[in-house]
Amino acid sequence: WKCGLHPDWTELTSCVDKYLVGLEGGLVDRRYFYITFLRDPVDRYLSEWRHVQRGATWKTAELRCGNQSWAEILPKCYEDDPTEEYGEYGDWSGVEIAEFIACQDNLAANRQTRMLADLELVHCYNYTAMDKVKRDTIMLNSAKANLERMAYFGMTEEQQISQYLFEETFNLEFKISFQQYNKSETHSGASKDKLDDKIIDKIRSLNHLDDELYKFAHQLLKNRFENMKVTDDSFQAHMQRLGKEKYEFSWDDIEDEDYDTKDDTNDTPA
Repeated sequence: WKCGLHPDWTELTSCVDKYLVGLEGGLVDRRYFYITFLRDPVDRYLSEWRHVQRGATWKTAELRCGNQSWAEILPKCYEDDPTEEYGEYGDWSGVEIAEFIACQDNLAANRQTRMLADLELVHCYNYTAMDKVKRDTIMLNSAKANLERMAYFGMTEEQQISQYLFEETFNLEFKISFQQYNKSETHSGASKDKLDDKIIDKIRSLNHLDDELYKFAHQLLKNRFENMKVTDDSFQAHMQRLGKEKYEFSWDDIEDEDYDTKDDTNDTPA
């Protein structure tokens, strides 16, 4: 993780170019394509809760912003000191949803907005540096602007459209079609069915920035799809191909591929 564990937009844009200059030497004009996937905020939040419940911590994430790491500055929702018995660092295993929601230091809330925004515009993780409403507004607008500038983004709930846009944008073809799971087939979906409406409403309210970002992203994705469709003479054939299983994935195929011998004039499936 050259830019830290699961780096966000702020970390990537301040790290990637510097890292490549250090790796390759000299100044080279590079063109970067940042891409991302968004998910329904409630489902994403519940998915993270289930992941944390199983012991995930992301404790090595640096949360770099403003030329410093905030990882050790921000309080955690669980005891992080090594246990005397095992010497292992603590986690939040087994946390119940009510406790997960109640912790005000939980970075799960509005994670998608935070990770897509330029956090230097809001004094990074210094929550007292400006009014909360102003901070939220700036962060949401920044996340929307950065998403709109991305060459590509997809949405978990729109797998076929997301695949179509990726293939058309980058002139690549996946060997395996994106799969659209029913929500009941996911960990978050199974958890959601067991929670009452008050809890769901509380989660949606807690993730109000992500909710607004998601609505914006859904409309933006729809607009990009409609615009791409108009200019695609092979649209019908392309959409009919999506969803048809053409290939059974095997790691051996990746290991055996010789990229140096590819004919660049051909549209080789990716």
